[in-house]
Amino acid sequence: ENKKDTSVLLIHGFGCSTTYWRRTITALTDAGYKVHALDLLGQGKSSKPGRADGIEISINLWAELVDLYMKDNMSADPSVVLSGNSLGSLIALAAATGDFISQGPKIVNEKIKGICMFNCGVGLNSRGIANEGGIAKKVIVNVIFIILNFLIFNNIGLLKYVLENVVTPELLKDTLKNLYVYEPENVDDELVDSFYLPAKDPGSPEALSQIYTNDPGATPMELHDTYKNTKLAEIPIHLVWGDNDVVTPLNGGVGQFYVELAADTSSKVSLDVVNSGHVPFDDNPNDSNGSMLRWLDHIESKA
Repeated sequence: ENKKDTSVLLIHGFGCSTTYWRRTITALTDAGYKVHALDLLGQGKSSKPGRADGIEISINLWAELVDLYMKDNMSADPSVVLSGNSLGSLIALAAATGDFISQGPKIVNEKIKGICMFNCGVGLNSRGIANEGGIAKKVIVNVIFIILNFLIFNNIGLLKYVLENVVTPELLKDTLKNLYVYEPENVDDELVDSFYLPAKDPGSPEALSQIYTNDPGATPMELHDTYKNTKLAEIPIHLVWGDNDVVTPLNGGVGQFYVELAADTSSKVSLDVVNSGHVPFDDNPNDSNGSMLRWLDHIESKA
């Protein structure tokens, strides 16, 4: 039985699904929180339409879908915390601005009570790192991506071959263990299958291509700057960051941005560093989900 007024909506990262939230869902429901989790369009068990269907994958599209999900499934919930991992954290930030695709009132602006991020990505793809530096870095990064897109990521046939013939459960298991540095044994068959099976869907090659080649969208830093006088600046934001995260390292541009923001006593941003890799809530669930629950209980008590 749910005892809390606050509901939590979990938003996964690139190539992931609702499956890897398993330990977080258990921790939240045991603590009395109502939990929702969704597979983003083009990922996990969700459908994978492409350009022929009028779909262009973007951070704003996914932010729009978060708002639509809330309208359909959470309209009766008193308040909602968005929680993301990596790319999902950036989607949560974008959703909180209320400024994505459709015009008019957004339910996310009415319901949102805070954001909990398990690290945070820089953009839809890594091209967003170009915005972390000066003009020289932007030119170099963009040139590299132009070459990679031409040779690999715009080549749907090549991506299809790789997903069908190169990606195996064994390869995925080894790769995931590099991301689960605290408890690699948590990389079990259930987790591997949650990555492997969606990769075999017919629409996966184009979804992967779009994610790598489409506009990366605004970085977290740009969102905070652009929307500093909106809801995004008013709500509490909590981050849980793995000290051994090699995908979004704490000493990277986004990580350092949030370290500095959390150190600013005038901000509503807090940050805990835990012993883990890129998926702290499933790698080191006790410390990571514990940090989230303490923060949730704090903002719940102030309601």
